[in-house]
Amino acid sequence: MTPKTTTTNSRDQAAAAERESGLGTYFFLFAVQTAGAVIVVVNGVPIYRQIAGDFANHQPEPGILWWAVAAVALIQIAYWIRVRLQPPLPQRGHVVIGHLTAFVARLSFILASSTFAVVFFIRFDQLSLPPHRVLMVLALLFSIFCWTLELERLARAIHGAEGKS
Repeated sequence: MTPKTTTTNSRDQAAAAERESGLGTYFFLFAVQTAGAVIVVVNGVPIYRQIAGDFANHQPEPGILWWAVAAVALIQIAYWIRVRLQPPLPQRGHVVIGHLTAFVARLSFILASSTFAVVFFIRFDQLSLPPHRVLMVLALLFSIFCWTLELERLARAIHGAEGKS
C-alpha cells in the first residue's frame, strides 16, 4: 500500500503546487488591473470634480489621453487574460476581508455611475468633447466596470460562501 500512498501524496503535492501557481497568476493579473484602476481614480477624480463643479472652465489636456490609454490597456489586457486562463481564486473564507472587497467594488461602481451620469446625462451638451474623447470616457467606464466585476468575484471567493447570503 505504500506505492498508492506515495502516488496519492505526489498527486496532492502536484495539485497544491499547481494551485499556488494559479493563485500567483490570478493575483498578478488582479494587481495589474488594480494598477490601471488606481491610475483612473488618481487622475480622473480631479477631472470629475472640475466637470461637476465648474464645467464651463473645463479644458481637456493632451496628457489626459495617455494615462487613460495606459489605464484602459492595463485593465482590459489583464482582465481578458484572466477570463481566458481562469486561474483559481482563493478558497479560504475571510468574512471581513470579503466584505471590504465587496465594499470597494460597490464604491468603484458608484464612481463609474456618477461619472457616466454627469458626463452623459447632465453636462454632455455643455461639454465640448470630441468623439475620440467620448469613446475614451466610455472605454474608461467599461474598464472600471470590468475591474468591479473582478472585485465582486474575488469578494465572493474570499467570503468563502459563494451563493450564500
